[in-house]
Amino acid sequence: MEINSKSILGLLFIFLAFPLSFLEAQSKNPFPDKNLPRYDLAILLETTAETSANVAFGDLNGDGNLDIVLAKGRHWPLVNRVLLGDGKGGVASSYDLEGDANRSYSGSLADIDGDSDLDIIVSNDKPDPKIVYINDGKGGFNIGAEFGHKEWPTRNASVADLNNDGLPDIVVANRSRGGISNYLCINQGGRFDGECIAFSNYPATTITPADFNSDGLVDLAVPHRNGGQSYVYMQTGKDGLDFKQIPFGSRTAAIRMSQAADFDNDGKLDLVTIDTRHGVIIYFQRADGSFSPGYPIGRQAARPYALAASDLNLDGVADIIVGYVEAGSVVYFNHGKGSKFSQVPFSDAQGTAYGFDIGDFNKDGLPDIAIARSGAANVIYLATVPSQADAETP
Repeated sequence: MEINSKSILGLLFIFLAFPLSFLEAQSKNPFPDKNLPRYDLAILLETTAETSANVAFGDLNGDGNLDIVLAKGRHWPLVNRVLLGDGKGGVASSYDLEGDANRSYSGSLADIDGDSDLDIIVSNDKPDPKIVYINDGKGGFNIGAEFGHKEWPTRNASVADLNNDGLPDIVVANRSRGGISNYLCINQGGRFDGECIAFSNYPATTITPADFNSDGLVDLAVPHRNGGQSYVYMQTGKDGLDFKQIPFGSRTAAIRMSQAADFDNDGKLDLVTIDTRHGVIIYFQRADGSFSPGYPIGRQAARPYALAASDLNLDGVADIIVGYVEAGSVVYFNHGKGSKFSQVPFSDAQGTAYGFDIGDFNKDGLPDIAIARSGAANVIYLATVPSQADAETP
C-alpha cells in the first residue's frame, strides 16, 4: 500500500512543532476546547470497499510497532487480513490469514497459548467454524483451535480470564430471531475441547467483560440486541462460573454495542451503549451496584453503529467515539463528570462504521482511531493537536 509522503511529512512537522514540554503538559491537563485533538489526516488501509466488520491493534511480530487485524465478511464470506505497521503511520507489509473465506465479525487479540505473543480469535457467523489463529512469534499465523459450534449465529467474541487461571477465555455473542444462548468457552491450555457454557438466553451482538464491582472477578455486560431487557452478569464468587443479573437499559432497547469505563470519575465502572432505537446512552453505576436511568448524549439524526471508549486527550477520563450509518463519526470529549461533552466530528460520510480500535499507530504519543467500514475503505485517522495560532483564531 502506498502512503502519501506529503501527508506523513505534514504530520511529522505538526508533531515536531510542539516541544516535549508542551506534550507533557497536555498529558497532565485537559486540552482546552480549542486545542482538542483533531483527526483530519486519513491513512487508507485498503483501496477496496468491502463488508468489513472490525479492526484490532496489537504488536503481532514483536517489533514494538502496532499492527492491524481486519475482520471481514459478516454474511458474505471474505478473507481476513493482517497489516504490519512501520511505526511511522504506514504499513510495511500485509497478507491474508490462511484458510477459506469466512463470515467474520471480529478478530480479537490475546495470548491464547501462553507463549507471550498475540494470537487472533476470529468469530464467524454460521455455518463457518470459529477459529483461533496461533502466532509463530514473528507475525505469521496458522489455524489452531476451534471453539463453539459451526451452527451458532455468532457475531463478536470477547476475550477475558473468567476463572482466574491465567488463561484468556472466549465469550461468544450470538444473535438470531429465535431462541439462542450466548456462551463461555473456557481455555484448556490453548485448546477449547470442552463444551462451552450457556449463560444468557437472549440475542446479543457484543458482550463487554469488565470487573464492575472491583472484586477481582470478570463480569459480563450483555446488551439485548433485538429489543428487550439487558443485564450485567456479575460473578458471585461461588464455585464455578455463577452469576447474578443486574438490569440496565430499557425493556425495549436494541443495543448493538456497549463499552465500560468510569465516565463520571467516581471510581465505579459505567456503561455507554449505542442503541439503534434510542441513540447513544450512558448508564452510570450507583453506589449499590445498580445502574441509573439512561443519560443520552450526542446527535440523534444518524443511526449509531460503532462504539469505543478511550482517553483520547490524555486528561485521565474516558471519552466516547461513535460511528454512524452513512454519516461522519464523532468523538465526544468528556469534561470529567460524564454530563458534559465537546463534540469533534471526523471522517467522511461514506459507508457504515462497523468497528473501532484506538492506539498510537505512528508513535507520536497521541491515540489514533482505526475504523472498519462496510461499503467504504477501512481507514486510520491520525490524531493531531491544533497549533496555538489555530487555537486562538476566533
